[in-house]
Amino acid sequence: MSEIRHVGRQINILSHKIKRRIGKVGLEHGISGMQVKILGFIYTNSSKRDIFQKNIEEEFDIRRSSVTSVLNLMEKNELIKRCSVSEDARLKKIIITDKGIEVNKLVYKEIVKIEEIISATLSKEELDIFIGNLVKLNNSISE
Repeated sequence: MSEIRHVGRQINILSHKIKRRIGKVGLEHGISGMQVKILGFIYTNSSKRDIFQKNIEEEFDIRRSSVTSVLNLMEKNELIKRCSVSEDARLKKIIITDKGIEVNKLVYKEIVKIEEIISATLSKEELDIFIGNLVKLNNSISE
């Protein structure tokens, strides 16, 4: 009789550990995990295009009211600011502030540390196989 291996559970545990570790940096600066994600999205994409609330709603698949609440709090904490655009005064472009950039850099440093731990734990071959298997599993579960 073979032992049941709960692969999904182990993947879930690892995912939670990574999220907690990244979220800890955010909490040290008084922001939630979702705010960390939104901050990263704004930072990464705002150099390529203007970012509006609708972009965040679509990217994270969250309701308008939820995004409004999060953005209001982020603005209050001076992580972002919203500015009217000349084409349509109703639209508010979201701009990351210097404080937001600094918090994002700290979060990114933690992500790099996690990547370094993973790379130090697994050989390049093991990592290639692991990533290949994750992609394969994601594809088959999505179907």
